[in-house]
Amino acid sequence: MFTRKQPLWLMRNYLMWFHVFYYAGRAAMIGFFMAYLVDSLTGVGLVDQMSNFFCKTLLFVAVVGVLLIRKNEDLETIKKLLEETTFYDKQWQATWQDEKSTGPKDD
Repeated sequence: MFTRKQPLWLMRNYLMWFHVFYYAGRAAMIGFFMAYLVDSLTGVGLVDQMSNFFCKTLLFVAVVGVLLIRKNEDLETIKKLLEETTFYDKQWQATWQDEKSTGPKDD
């Protein structure tokens, strides 16, 4: 397909479009699976799902999930970020608890 005489930018462009179509196909497969699942559970057809707010929300969640979670390592990264945010919140709460417990006592 590519020869040595073809420029490097053409090969990079091909690889970029390969990844774009790969993830678009992946999102489409997940979307159709979700549509089939909703259809089998509720009896709401594919056309009716597109006009339903709940189904549009599920479609949005599926697309965002595909965009955010591309590899298993991405799940670990998201877990670490969530742990870090709760860690700082716990530290903040602990500083306020220490001030309350070390305040002046009425004897």
